[in-house]
Order: sequence, then C-alpha cells, then structure tokens
Amino acid sequence: MKHRRLLLAAEVTVLALTALFLFGALRGQHRESSDIRGYIIERGSEETGALNLVTAIYLGYRAFDTLGETIVLLIAVTGVLYFLMSAEGKHEEDDDT
Repeated sequence: MKHRRLLLAAEVTVLALTALFLFGALRGQHRESSDIRGYIIERGSEETGALNLVTAIYLGYRAFDTLGETIVLLIAVTGVLYFLMSAEGKHEEDDDT
C-alpha cells in the first residue's frame, strides 16, 4: 500500500513539473517578427502551391524533416515489435521444456 502511494506521488510530481515547464515555455519571450517569418507569410503559399499557410509550412518547407521523423518512428516501432515477438518466443520455448 505504501509503495502504491509513493508511486502515485511520483506520477503527480512528474505531471506537475511537466505542466509547469510547458506553461513556462509558452509564456516565453519570443520576438514578434523575424525575416524568415515575413518571408514565409509573403511567399509561402505561392512557393508551395498550398492554399493554407500552415499546410505550406508543414508539407512544403518541412517535408523532408517530417519524412525523416516518420522513418525514425517506423524503425522504432519495428524494433519494439521485433523484441516483443522475440521475448514471446522465448517464453513459449521455456514452457515446452
């Protein structure tokens, strides 16, 4: 019972610290404008052909970055599935003997 309370207290603490960090990051002092921001607002839709500026940034300017993140995620999921299947196979072999 004591272990369970300690685990709950640790989870609440981590959650509270994460929330404080995120709120602090959102409140940060960011410059209102920059050269890159102005360039993207002025030319983003015409350079990428997207009607929506968010789509232009995400799929036009950051497409290779997004593709790289997708590949890394795919490799990580494949690795986890491989190790889970490998561990499951070892448990079945142990049960047979």
